This record gives sequence, C-alpha cells and structure tokens, in this order.
Amino acid sequence: MVSSWRKELLAYQILNPDAPLCDRIILSNKSYTEDAITIIAEFLTSTEVFNPSISAGIKYAQLDDMIASRMEEEGLAVLTAISNVFENSQLIEVDLSDNAMGSKGVIACKMVIGGPAALNSMESLKLCNNGLSEYTMGEVAELLTDENGVDGSCIAQNLRCLHFYNNMSGNEGCESFALIMAKCSDKLEDIRMSGTRARAEGSAEIASSLSSLAEQKKLVKLTRLDLGDNSFGECFEDLASAIRACPQLTYLNLSDCVLGDEGVEDICNALLDADAPLEYLNLGGNDMTKDGAKVVAKLIQALNSTLVTFIADENCELTSKGIAIIAKAFNSQTVKEIKFNGTECGTIGAEAIIAMKQNLPNLEILEIDDNRILEEAVERLTEVFGDILAEMEGNDDEEDADGDLSDDEDDDDTSVDDLAAAMANVAV
Repeated sequence: MVSSWRKELLAYQILNPDAPLCDRIILSNKSYTEDAITIIAEFLTSTEVFNPSISAGIKYAQLDDMIASRMEEEGLAVLTAISNVFENSQLIEVDLSDNAMGSKGVIACKMVIGGPAALNSMESLKLCNNGLSEYTMGEVAELLTDENGVDGSCIAQNLRCLHFYNNMSGNEGCESFALIMAKCSDKLEDIRMSGTRARAEGSAEIASSLSSLAEQKKLVKLTRLDLGDNSFGECFEDLASAIRACPQLTYLNLSDCVLGDEGVEDICNALLDADAPLEYLNLGGNDMTKDGAKVVAKLIQALNSTLVTFIADENCELTSKGIAIIAKAFNSQTVKEIKFNGTECGTIGAEAIIAMKQNLPNLEILEIDDNRILEEAVERLTEVFGDILAEMEGNDDEEDADGDLSDDEDDDDTSVDDLAAAMANVAV
C-alpha cells in the first residue's frame, strides 16, 4: 500500500508542482495490525521524500472500521498510532465510526477528537457504532467543549456536522450531547443522535437542547436531522419548536420516536411553518393512525415539489384509511421512493396506492410488505408497478386487513364502503 501511494504521489507532484499534495486519507474497512499501522504512520509523517510531510496537509481523515477482530491491546495501539499521526495537521473532517472504542478508545484517539489537530479547524466528527457508554459520552463532551483555544474557544463552536448513532449512551449520554449542543454555533448543518437507547428522560434532553439552539437562531443552516429511535412522546413540543426554526431542512428521520398522532401533527405543522424544502421524511414506527395521516397528507401536498423519499413503515394502526388519505396527497415529479411496510394496509389501501401511481411519474421504489392485502390486489399491484414494487414475501393474503375496519359514527372521513367503491372505478 505504501509503495503504491509513494509512486502515485510522486507522479502527481511532478505533474502538479504547485498543487497541494494530499488533503484526504481513507483507511476505512480494513483491519490493521500494529505493525501495519506503524509502517503507514512512518510514511505519513516522514519528511525524507515529501517535505512537509503528507500528514501535515491532511484535512479529511476517514478512520472508520480499522480494528475489526483485533484484541483490545492491539486495537488501542492501532488507534493511538494513527491518531498521533495528525499532531501537526489541521483536521476538518474525521470519521472514527465502527471502531468499538469505549473510554480507552476515546483516550487513544484524543489527538483527532480533541487535540490541537482539531481545535481550530474541526467541522465534522462522526462517532457511530462505537459503543460509547454514558461515561464515555461524557469524555467526548469534555474534549469537544473544553475551552482550550487562545480566545477561549472550543471544538464544538466550529462544528458543522456531528454524528452519534447506535451507541449505548442512554439517558446520561443524552445529557452529554446536550452539553455539546450548548457550545455549538449557527454553523450547524447536520446532526445525528439516533439509536441512543435513551428513554423519555434522555430524549427530553435532546429535544430541549435543540429547542434552545432554535431560540438562539442557531439552526438556520441545518439541512439534516436524524433522531431516529428515541422517545419523544412526552417532549414533542420542544422537538417541534426546534424543527420550526429549520428553514433549510432537507432530511428528517424521526422513525421509532413514539410520537403518536399528536406528536406527528405537531411535527408536520412545524415543518409547514418552517417551509423547509424537505427531500427525505421518515415517520415510521410512531403509532400513527388515520387521524395523524390527515396532517401528514397536508404536509405532503406542500412538499410535492421537493420530496424524494417518504417512509411510514411500522405504523400498524394506519390501516387502509390512513394509507388512502396519504396516497391521495401525492402529485409529484420528484418523489422516487415510498414505503408503507407493516401498516395494516389491506386491499382498499392497495387500490388507493394504485390510483396514486398516475401522480408519481418518477417513482422508482415502492414497498408495502408485511400487510394483509388479498392475492388479487397483489396481482394488480404487480401488474401496475412492475419492478418498482419490492417483493411482498411477508404479505398475508389470506385475510384482508380491511375486514377489521368499521365506520365510526363521528368519523368525517370517507367510509370504507365509499373508499372501496371509489377504488373499484379507478382506471389502471
């Protein structure tokens, strides 16, 4: 590897004598031994062939998944060696995901997480699937908020992107996340705090910290927000107030967040108020019913010129009524992907989806598996959508889900019978 890099860089230097030699290194998805990383480290820091050293010019370091299957002692030695390579760098982006770090790993990577290599330049940090415990998240927060700059600044103040996903941080880890958010500025563009194993208390810390940033107008540049797999059922008002202050939001993942109809309604209204050009929206697994579907449909109508992906999977009380309400709202040239898996959709909902197709000329992916749609309707779906329709291996076509529907006396929606009649007249 090093021999190949040397040849490529020498050739590049000859052709581009005035250009920067190398500003990015990708060491992802390989399991390095201590001996191997020593060879790489010596090459990157040496000034015998390239002066200044290669490492001095590195700004973007992809260091994810570097120690898979290594014993702890060797894994920590590898992380320490590669981290120290960048002592004289000015790192802008660092990805240390998938390295099973824990507290010892954070210490090993201190140089790239919170050392001088990152203090005045770090804009993006990703620590996903690292097994960060509550205690370890506290250590990370301390590194990012420590005011070591000459003007009392800290790394968090410069962050544009911060990702924590699939760690074990729990409620106290969310408190540490809130401490980091408190030091961030209006440079924030991309936040991911998902798969935290947090309960309501920790999720409230996340929502409150974001709401506080919104009050300070520090979310005006935010384009991506991923908070999947948290519990916002008791604090969705704070979350909605934060989203309302994000006029440039293009990506929002709130899957498995226990929002319920009331929370979904608040979030959708916040998005309408923000008038954000949303392209990706995931509201899966939020206990949404047909009542929540009404405001979702209103939002989709407002997003028909920008939305590309819409996901409402695992809302098992949505039923055909909710699916029909949402499907009717689509009329878009931009939508390419829709997912309604596990929504108790029956044949009536399937027919509503068939009717939807004429309003989505660029649809590329449709998923409606794990429902109860009769075989005849499945055949019609397959005929109409062809390869666009994902396989329906989990569909139970022996008993139509719509048999469980009943018309509520105070229900002002179209009745099941009316829906069925209307769908029967749809021209395929």
